[in-house]
Amino acid sequence: KRKCPICRARIPPSKEMVATLHAYRAEKQLLEDNNDTSSERYRDACLLLKDAEELIGSDWDGVTVLEDNNDKPPVVMPDYITKAIREGDIKAFLRWINANRKEDRANASLTIDTVSIPALSAATACGQLASMTHLLQLGANVDGRTIFGGTAISYAFEGELEDVNNKVKLLLSWGASFFPERDCSREGCVSEARKSGHHEVARLLESELGG
Repeated sequence: KRKCPICRARIPPSKEMVATLHAYRAEKQLLEDNNDTSSERYRDACLLLKDAEELIGSDWDGVTVLEDNNDKPPVVMPDYITKAIREGDIKAFLRWINANRKEDRANASLTIDTVSIPALSAATACGQLASMTHLLQLGANVDGRTIFGGTAISYAFEGELEDVNNKVKLLLSWGASFFPERDCSREGCVSEARKSGHHEVARLLESELGG
């Protein structure tokens, strides 16, 4: 349960959290309708739903959600800036961001095979630590999510150990959160780090900094 640090009032769930909750409920119901209640998929659905319900809290009224002050769709990044992000051409993308400060270009998205990915997640996947740092300093949302729910930290486990370690440390230092979905949960990230042989990163994620 989340509370305001000043008044301690209960903070309602975000629209995204509610959408996730409904999706897990629908998935569980569909499996039950198909009498598929003994499969691993059903067990996973139950666990994910339980996590989502605990995150939102049993006292939620089922109606109130956190108001989103930014209902505008994200700025779409032009192809040459997408290339700059991938290649770590910091000067090019900084020029583009600063060319129009009225637009929230630090949270722009790029499109790969019709899938929209936040710039920070793309820079993380490409191992561009300097670009990640600049984006965060310019206001990129450390928990910005793709259409499939992935966040920057779920893209951090590719590459050499030192690179992965630095990416994870940077994102955690900026307050990266974990979410109920397996790829975005703490347990899922720890598992992915260990599977990739990044045991130091796994310990980091399990540490106080990772919490």
